[in-house]
Amino acid sequence: MRVLLIDDNPDDRVLIRRELTRHFPDLEVEEIRAELDLRRALQGGAVDLVITDFELRWTNGIEVLQRIKGRFPECPVVMFTGTGTQEIAVAAMKAGLDDYLIKAAAHYVRLPVAVEGAFGRSAARARARQRQRRFDDMLGTLGVGVFRADAEGRIREANGAMLSALGAASLDDLAALDLGTLVNAARDAKPASAVFVPRVGGGRIELRVSGGVVEEADGTRLVEGVARPTLER
Repeated sequence: MRVLLIDDNPDDRVLIRRELTRHFPDLEVEEIRAELDLRRALQGGAVDLVITDFELRWTNGIEVLQRIKGRFPECPVVMFTGTGTQEIAVAAMKAGLDDYLIKAAAHYVRLPVAVEGAFGRSAARARARQRQRRFDDMLGTLGVGVFRADAEGRIREANGAMLSALGAASLDDLAALDLGTLVNAARDAKPASAVFVPRVGGGRIELRVSGGVVEEADGTRLVEGVARPTLER
């Protein structure tokens, strides 16, 4: 696994590398001392983890984080610094930092724990993305309509079967429809109920709808629904 160690203090690099290789002997640690090193590293192959200081002679840890995420969005980044503040830590976490450690003699031994945690979270995110892709692929082949709507009742996602039932070619076509009845039926989280829903181009279709409310990781609440024409029962 390829790890970028971004720190312009040679003594700190030695200590960090020692702790990493002691606990993870198979890691390929690439030391980044200057801007040119980072540019070359980002032009290379995939990076599995980045450990960066905050205060560098040629940039700072927030800018490093942004550049890493811009090139490798799923790469975990750990900031190990002796010059950061709580405000910096909060800003970095909001920008996608995985962990933040104060660089002190007693904390070097904690670095492998932070690295292991970052690897674990990265692997969990990868598994979640894979599950979502499989789920999306499955929904695309089902004859059952599936949709997601926001708190205002606007349809944000819909599979092909859902669009077809509503006579739509794309999500944009749904903007002119009043789909409150559809969304409310899904929001109620009761056994499937039959409702009449308008279609693009005129007319209505009777759908049997079930669903519920889900909460995203950021706290956003969405209505998820499943619908099929009643004639298909």
